[in-house]
Amino acid sequence: MLVSDDGKINDLLTIVYPRCEVGDTLQGGYCELSGKIGFKGLLLCERHAGQLEAQDRINLLEGIVSSLGLCLRSIPLRKHKYLSMLVRAQRAQRAQVTRELAHAREDLRGAMEEGSS
Repeated sequence: MLVSDDGKINDLLTIVYPRCEVGDTLQGGYCELSGKIGFKGLLLCERHAGQLEAQDRINLLEGIVSSLGLCLRSIPLRKHKYLSMLVRAQRAQRAQVTRELAHAREDLRGAMEEGSS
């Protein structure tokens, strides 16, 4: 129920979304958009939720690429058929994850550009 300046009561339903809870923006202010998406305990606007989801995906994929690289470096390459098959499989996995990482970075770039326009 709303009360206007002249004291009259207005029974119109009003839905108010809290503001996006992202911290400081690049321009130094706060996001003025309504927070509609829950993300890691925060209520964010769609744009900032998309940016943070893309960044999380990038962080996960970078960890996978790093782990696969470490595994490839630590496998002793002897003339063992099983080990050479394992190395080939890991190289293929690493290549796939590297491609996914490039797509995730592109998604983040697109989300950042959306916010600046």
